[in-house]
Amino acid sequence: MYPITVTLLIILGMLAFSYSAYRRITLLLVAQGKECRLNNIAGRFLTMLQYAFGQKRLLFRDTKSGLMHAFIFWGFCVIALRTMTHFIMGYQDGFILPFLVSYLGLIYNITLNLFLILVPLACLYGAYRRLVIRPARLTFSYEGVVILCWIIILCVSDMFFEGARHAMGKHIEAGAFIGPIIGGFFKGYSPAALKGIEGTAYFVHIISILGFLNYLPYGKHFHVLTSIPNVFLHNTKPHGQLKSIDLTDESAVTFGNDRIEQFTWKNYLDWYSCTECGRCSDQCPAHNSEKPLSPKELTISLRNYLYEKSDKLIAKKCGKYDGSVDDLKLIPDEKPLVGDTISHDLLWSCTTCRACEEACPVFIEYVQEIIDMRRNLVLMQGTFPAEVQPVFQNMERNSNPWGISFNDRAKWAEGLDIPVMADNPAVEYLYFVGCAGSFDEQNKKVSQAFAKLLKKAGVSFGILGIEEKCNGDSARRMGNEYLAQTMMQENVATFNKYNVKKIITTCPHCYNTIKNEYPQFDGNYEVLTHVELLNQLVKEGKLNPTKDVDMVATFHDSCYLGRYNDVYDAPRELLQAIPGVRVEEMPNSRDQGRCCGAGGGRMWMEENIGKRVNQMRLDDAKKTHATCVATACPFCKVMLTDAIGETETENMNSRDVAEVLLESVGE
Repeated sequence: MYPITVTLLIILGMLAFSYSAYRRITLLLVAQGKECRLNNIAGRFLTMLQYAFGQKRLLFRDTKSGLMHAFIFWGFCVIALRTMTHFIMGYQDGFILPFLVSYLGLIYNITLNLFLILVPLACLYGAYRRLVIRPARLTFSYEGVVILCWIIILCVSDMFFEGARHAMGKHIEAGAFIGPIIGGFFKGYSPAALKGIEGTAYFVHIISILGFLNYLPYGKHFHVLTSIPNVFLHNTKPHGQLKSIDLTDESAVTFGNDRIEQFTWKNYLDWYSCTECGRCSDQCPAHNSEKPLSPKELTISLRNYLYEKSDKLIAKKCGKYDGSVDDLKLIPDEKPLVGDTISHDLLWSCTTCRACEEACPVFIEYVQEIIDMRRNLVLMQGTFPAEVQPVFQNMERNSNPWGISFNDRAKWAEGLDIPVMADNPAVEYLYFVGCAGSFDEQNKKVSQAFAKLLKKAGVSFGILGIEEKCNGDSARRMGNEYLAQTMMQENVATFNKYNVKKIITTCPHCYNTIKNEYPQFDGNYEVLTHVELLNQLVKEGKLNPTKDVDMVATFHDSCYLGRYNDVYDAPRELLQAIPGVRVEEMPNSRDQGRCCGAGGGRMWMEENIGKRVNQMRLDDAKKTHATCVATACPFCKVMLTDAIGETETENMNSRDVAEVLLESVGE
C-alpha cells in the first residue's frame, strides 16, 4: 500500500524509541546488586499469568476499576496482533497472519471486534473517573486523560479503516462484524473519498502506535512495557525475609542506601512500573493516619530523583563523565536523598505491614527499600528517633527491648513445672517465648495459658529460660542490622547446641524471624505458631473445649502472621471450635486487615504525628458486634488493649486466642 512511507515511519519511530529504551536500560545497569531473579521459571510464569495477564489483584480488590483496566489491558493484547498486521499491510494489502486463518481466525476476529468496542467504553469510564469521580488515591493529571483518548483514537481509527475497506468492496475477514457496520455509513461515497478515509485511518493508527510507544518511557504509562516483566521478576523468597548484609566484608565502606545508585536494578524497575494508581497508599496505615508516608509518593519521588540524575549516571556508566566523585566513587549529590527528597519522618512512619505490597498490582517491593534507607541512617549516620536509643541499649545489655534483667526471663513460668533445655533437652518442641511473653504483664498471661494447654495436651516441650535472647526482628526493621545479627546468631548457636528441630512461638514476629530469616545464619527449623499447633491439637481431640465462653469475637490479623506468612484460617477455626464464641469479621480483614501500628519497630516509638493507628483499628472492630478483639500476637494485644483504654471503650476487651481456649478447656 504505502511501502516507502511506512518504512520511513518505522525507522524514525524505532530509532527514537531505541534511544529512550537505551537510556532506561542503562540506568538499570548503573544500579547496584547482582541479584538473579530467574529461579523457578515455571512458578514465575504462573504468577505472571495470574496477576499480570489475569489482572487478579485488580479484579478481586476493586471490581469496577479492575474491569475497566482489565478490558483495556486485554484489549491491548488482542489489538497488538492486529497492529502487527497493519504494519505489514503497508507493504502487502490484505495481509493476514498465517496462523489467524480458519476457525482460529474466526475466533480472533470476533474477539478483536468485541474489544474494539469494549476498550473505548472502558476508556470513557476511566476518563469519567478521573474527571468527575476523582478517587482520592489517584494522582490527578491530564496525562491520564490524554492517554485514554489516545487509546480511543487507536480503536476508532481501526474501525474506520475496516469500514472504508468494506465500502470499497475489499475482503473483510470472517467474524469482523465492525467493518460492515461502519461501512454502511460510507455508502454512496466516491472511490477517491473511500481511499482517502482508508489511508487517513491507516496512518492515524500506525502513527498513533509509534507515538504512543515513544511517549511511554517518559511518563507513568511506562508500566505498559515494564509491569509484565516486573511481575515475572517478583521476589520468590519468603515475604518475611529481609536481605542480609555481610557485616564481615572488609571491602564494604557503607551499609544501607543513601544514594540513588545504591538501590538495586529491581528497585529501578519497580519505579518504572508504578502506575500511580494509589492502591498502595489506600491500604497504608501510616498514610491513612495522616503520617508523611505515602508508598505511591515515595515511589514517584525516588523515580523523579533517578531521572534528574540520569544524565550523570549514564555518562559515568559509559565512561564519559568528567565530573568529581566522592570517597565511595559515587557522584556527589546536589541535594541529599534522605533528609531532603525523602524525609526522616516518612521513613520512620512505616510499620512494615506489607499492606502496600499486597495491594500493588505490579508487585512493587516497598518494605526492603525503606529498611535499606533506615539501615544507612542507623549504621552509617547514627540517626534515629530519640526513643529508639534506649531500646537498642536494652537489647545490647539484656537482650530485650524492655531492659529487664535477662535473669528474669523465665519468671513467668514459676510454678508451672516447665522443663528448661539446659536441664532436659530431650523434648519435641522448643517453646520460644519471646520478649513480650517473658516480660510484658499482659502477655505473660498468654505464655502461661499456652503452656498450660500444651501440658494438658501432653505435648513434650521446653524453654530456654535465661539463654533465650530477643529474636532480632525489631532491631533489624529499625535498621540496626549489626545488633539484629548478633542476637540472631547467638540464638542459632543456642538452638543448635541443644539440637533443636521444632520450635513453637506465641509471637508472629518471633515466628516470622526464626522461620524466614534464621536460615540466613544456618538456622533451619520447623517453626509453628501457637494457633496452628492449638488448632491441630483440638482437631486431634487432645484438647477438648467444652465450657461455653459467651462472647462475640472479631479476629484481628497480625501482619506478620497473615500477610507475611498466610496464616489466616487456623485462629478463626480455633475460635469457631470454642462453644459459645460467635465470630464476626471486621470490614478490613485477612489480607486486607489494618495493621495495629506496632510493626517495623513502631512498638517502641511515640506516635506524635496524625491519628493513632491502634485507635483506627479499634474503630474497625467497633463496626462489628464484638465484645472481644481476639489476637494471636503480643504486640497487637498491647496496642489494641491500649486503644480500648485510651478511648474508654466499654464492654470490649482484647484477648489472645490461647486465653479464650484455656477458659473453655479448663485449667
